[in-house]
Amino acid sequence: MNRERTSRNGPTNERGVSAVLSFVLVLGIVLGSVAILSVAGFGLLDDQREAEELRTAERGMTHLASDLDELARYDGLERRTAALPVGGGTLVVDEGGTELEVVADGDPVAGEGAIELGTLSYRSGSEAVAYDGGAVVRSDEAGSQFRRQPTATCREERATVSLVRIESDGRAVHTGGQVAVTARVVDRANWTADVDDGISITAAHTDHERAWEHLEHEWTDCEPERVRLTVTTVSLES
Repeated sequence: MNRERTSRNGPTNERGVSAVLSFVLVLGIVLGSVAILSVAGFGLLDDQREAEELRTAERGMTHLASDLDELARYDGLERRTAALPVGGGTLVVDEGGTELEVVADGDPVAGEGAIELGTLSYRSGSEAVAYDGGAVVRSDEAGSQFRRQPTATCREERATVSLVRIESDGRAVHTGGQVAVTARVVDRANWTADVDDGISITAAHTDHERAWEHLEHEWTDCEPERVRLTVTTVSLES
């Protein structure tokens, strides 16, 4: 009797163990899949959040560029204030940055030669949105491109270049939330020169080499009769 019961229960126990192992394997596969999808999903959400913050920063820089352009165009305006969203990135205000030189017939149009434009940039990871002398530049590991063109036009009779140079009391770094930026005009200067052989624009010491190279190429065949260069220096307080 004992041998018969053992013989009958043996296969039943084996099937029970097999069922438990199958359940454990299936549960492991399900939990592993959920974990992988969760990690991938959170990574995708982070990428989307960073992309949206960069787009928001770009819109904020473009609005600020319009305000600073008005300061450069109208002598009666002396101050503008704008709010820049920082989000999860970093906003940096500093002197230095791109050095731009406008040359006519081999000589610098500005008495000081190359003009140091200053730095105002939003950075998130390997990407950045910057205000650079009047232009808004988007850059990443692949290079840079203008999202708002600098104020520079070349016509047959006259070429005009209007730059905004940033001054700062010291390096300022902001993270998170919104930053109120006040721009105050501290100097206005302009130069005019006759042109016989042509003019050129050259950028040096810049983080946005590809963008400025595009403008340099556009001005290769610029041969106006006269050129006017205007530089408006603003102090940024944040």
